[in-house]
Amino acid sequence: MSRDHLIDQTPSARRDFLIAAATIGAVAAPAYAQEPPRDTNTLRGLDGADADILDSLRIADLVQRERTARDAGQWEEMAASYHPQSMVDVSWYHGDGAGFVAASRRNAASGRISLHQLGPTVTKVAGTRALAETPCQLLSFVPVDGIDVCMIGTVRLLWRVQKLDRRWLIAGLRMIYIRDLLLSCDPNRVPSINAAELDSYRRSYRFLSYVLARSPNRPRDDLPGIDRPELVEALRTGEKRWLEQA
Repeated sequence: MSRDHLIDQTPSARRDFLIAAATIGAVAAPAYAQEPPRDTNTLRGLDGADADILDSLRIADLVQRERTARDAGQWEEMAASYHPQSMVDVSWYHGDGAGFVAASRRNAASGRISLHQLGPTVTKVAGTRALAETPCQLLSFVPVDGIDVCMIGTVRLLWRVQKLDRRWLIAGLRMIYIRDLLLSCDPNRVPSINAAELDSYRRSYRFLSYVLARSPNRPRDDLPGIDRPELVEALRTGEKRWLEQA
């Protein structure tokens, strides 16, 4: 019996093999900033669907690496994840990717600790553009009136990703805010929360707004959140329109 007959040649088996091989490669490979991946569309023997799967895996790895680099203080790798014309619009920052990295670095240097617990990333690829979405729980350790608290926010990260010189890079980052809460780091010391002020803030990120009001970054009322579904719909419509321009 020939060797070919010992190998499952069905399309589903071939695709499973490609996914496994790409996953192993993503774990073993160095950061994208050090060695750009080859253009999947030029890999011999891959049809369009197979190339899209590999692109999706690389995009998911890119956005997960960016948040991991941010939490670990690996600023060069974080910066290397962004497209030169990227735009970030979140609660405390609006501007390009380079400025976002610099601002994140300043926050970390001031002693503020923020960590991201990420869920699986899903992607939509269209030519040289893609959208990625990642569920996230954001933990921020900050002082409120001199008392250390942990603010926990549940959000969805929405990424624009664009290929430049055969490399996928982050072209945009937005968030959909779902709900948040505030916990005291020391049960013996609990901050006194102004109930009237808290009630004045959007429910999808009211504790975030309360904390921002006590920082140089003022709270915003226009962020996409589940308490304002029209803002979420407008965001998703804009992201879809951007993808269709590929």
